[in-house]
Amino acid sequence: MKKIFITILAAASMASAASAQRAVEGIVTDSATGNVLPFVNIAVSGTTVGTISDMNGEFHLNVPAGMEGKQLSFSSVGYSQISKALPASSDERMEVALSPIDYKINEVVVTDKSQAGRRILKDVVEKAAANYISRDYSYDGTYISSFYTTEHGKCKATYHVSGYDADGYTRSDGNNAFAALNYKFLSVVRDFKVNYDDPDLGKNHFDQVCGFDIVRYQFNVLNSYTLTDFDFTIESETSTEYVIKFTCKKPRLVNTGAWLPVAYTGTITVNKTDNAITAAKYSMELSGYSDLALTYKNEPSSKNTVISCDVKYAKYQGKYAVKSIETKTSTGGAEVFSDSFVVNTVEQKSPKKVSGKVFYYR
Repeated sequence: MKKIFITILAAASMASAASAQRAVEGIVTDSATGNVLPFVNIAVSGTTVGTISDMNGEFHLNVPAGMEGKQLSFSSVGYSQISKALPASSDERMEVALSPIDYKINEVVVTDKSQAGRRILKDVVEKAAANYISRDYSYDGTYISSFYTTEHGKCKATYHVSGYDADGYTRSDGNNAFAALNYKFLSVVRDFKVNYDDPDLGKNHFDQVCGFDIVRYQFNVLNSYTLTDFDFTIESETSTEYVIKFTCKKPRLVNTGAWLPVAYTGTITVNKTDNAITAAKYSMELSGYSDLALTYKNEPSSKNTVISCDVKYAKYQGKYAVKSIETKTSTGGAEVFSDSFVVNTVEQKSPKKVSGKVFYYR
């Protein structure tokens, strides 16, 4: 009997708690384009109650009782903040449109180089679909992985890669880009032997290397939602190109694509004729352990990881795509491994489809 009473009391308490709050739902869009806006900060003004919009711009927020009459604020980098009254009923779905901040500059006289660099890169993103291969394509290339181990010293493996990108340069997020990229190794030449005593020697980092293609992936310096997180400087300019230096003021996953970022800086070269990126050179510092800095030990490193990248793009049948990627990774100042990938040929008209990935290759 006592157990039944306790159960009833607990159920009554949960029902009371549920009735003491109500759900607020809605969607956030860009007032200029109508596109949905992810990662918008949404909060009840003057409280700690809040949430963010998801990848589809949707949000759901449970508002405690007693907050009637309060305002719900919406803010996102690159957009003007607005506030709206909480709806009177849970049945009322909110539709919120944020106005983008205009970063346009005078085309004759440039007085703010940071805004100029930001505007140039914004144009790059807007024209990416027209400039880069934005459909499925296949490629043939050479991937070289060099790494260090305590037992074997420096090791080197050269892979012949056959790859297939099902989406092309659609600026998709990490999950979609990862799913669209498939590849296989046609052959491998190593200066060491893979054995069962040290299985890590058969691993490769080809997926991570492809992730350093900043035009292909979304969450990096070219994320149009986080451009105000960066300082930009036009480092140099010729008749044919700009070189724009960037420094991230608030490194985080959404603007670096990396976990636990500490610093993110580099340069981007932009072709003036078509506003396409032809080169990107940058470095990221990550606090603590990173999957990209494997030390071939069971314990994660407590030292910072620094990754430097050099990415170049080329035209294939009139459309840009990556030409080469070179990376070096160090932990605590000591180089752990370096990788390079060079594209030899690209096929757009009749791409060779490849399914699956190869994380371990004996």
